[in-house]
Order: sequence, then C-alpha cells, then structure tokens
Amino acid sequence: MRAYRQLVRTQLKITLRDPANLFFALIFGPMLVLALGLIFGNKPLPEFHGLGYLDGALAPFAAMVVAIVGLMSVPIDIVTQRESGTLRRLRATPLRPRVYIAADVTIRFIITLVGTMLAFAVGMIAFGVRPIGNFGWVGLAACLGCAAFLALGYALASIYPTQGVAIGVGNILLILLLMMSGAMVPRAVFSPTIQRISDFSPLTQFVTLLRGLWNGEPWGSLWVPVVVLGVMLVVCTAVATRLFRWEPAGTP
Repeated sequence: MRAYRQLVRTQLKITLRDPANLFFALIFGPMLVLALGLIFGNKPLPEFHGLGYLDGALAPFAAMVVAIVGLMSVPIDIVTQRESGTLRRLRATPLRPRVYIAADVTIRFIITLVGTMLAFAVGMIAFGVRPIGNFGWVGLAACLGCAAFLALGYALASIYPTQGVAIGVGNILLILLLMMSGAMVPRAVFSPTIQRISDFSPLTQFVTLLRGLWNGEPWGSLWVPVVVLGVMLVVCTAVATRLFRWEPAGTP
C-alpha cells in the first residue's frame, strides 16, 4: 500500500503537468457542452418531443469524454512513456506492473470522472438541463463507464507496438465508435443493419446506459449495457495486467 500511495502522488504530479491529457480528461467535456449550448441553446423543441437540444445530448457528450480518454489519451501516453524509457527506469525497481497500473488508473479515473461531472454541471447550471431520472444513478453509471474504458485503454496500450500505431488505430477506433454510438449522429438515421452492428460497440452500450438512466429508465431495463461494460472491465483489466510491458517490443 505504501508503494501504491507514493505512486498515486507521483502520477498526480505527472498528469497535472501534461496539458494534453489534462485538457481531454478535465476540460474538453465542459467546453464542448458550453460551446454547443451557446450555439443551439436548450429551448424546448417539437422535434425533440418538447425537450431541448442539451436535454437529449448531455449524457452522450459525457460518454464521448470517457471514450476519448480510454481510446486515445491513455494508450498514447503509456506507449510514449514506454518508448521514451520512462517505464524502463521503473523496471529496475521491485515495482509490480499491477501496482503501477492501479495507481495510474486511480489518478486517471478521478480526473476523468471529475471532467465528466463538470460537463454535466455546465449543462445543468448554465442551460437548465435537468435529468428525468436519478442523477446519483447517472453518476454511478459514469463510474462504471470510466473504469471500463480506462481498462480498455491500458489493454490497448499493452498491445500497441509504437506511438504511431497508437495514434493511427486510436483515431480510427474513436471515429468509428463515436459515429455509431449515437453520441454524435442519431442512430435512427442508420440502416437496420448498421444499427445491429453498432449494438456490439461498448460505447453504444455506455451511451445507452447513461441516456436511459438520465431519462428515468430503471436499471432492470438496462442490464445489457451493464453486463457489457462489466465484462469489458474484467477482461481488459486481465489483458492489461498480463501483457503490460516496461520496454518496447524487441528490446533485449
């Protein structure tokens, strides 16, 4: 536990000094909500069944923030540390990979969750958005999504061989998942085949969970996304712990 606590403090300092990671985890979400709220407002509209634009879009925006951190920020940062030799220096210590991952995940989880809650706060305070359901349940679902996508990010970082691959593949995955999730484009405009394919996306399930709880649906009707995110959390955690590498592939 002592090594874990020391690592948490160290990783917090490193993360706070990294403007790119800090921006996407903490600032991007609130800025996005503020910008789109100023552009579209939240006036009730007939096409949204009497709700405003942000009433229907705020929960998916929060999911977008988590997806960006998990699919891009975490893998790129970890692979960059590996290539720069930062992780190699830690290899000389008796530190176990799971302790390092646990400390790093703790800091990223807290910062990402704070950024997600700030996005909700901007929508609720600045534009009067109010959840139909229990906001506490929405927060709990956000915690599950953050944990699952951070685990995915570490699993991807364990597989990616180079920073270039992490950036290229990460961008493709992020765009595809965002487009198919309903966070950017309503899924109703997709063909039935694309809708069925998109059901297999963890981001689609996360958006479904957040939006459902936001709109007052019970947990019992949302068991599929809960199971999908829970399985993703367990599997990706196991992969990241098993395959975590201190040095680039091929290093003697």
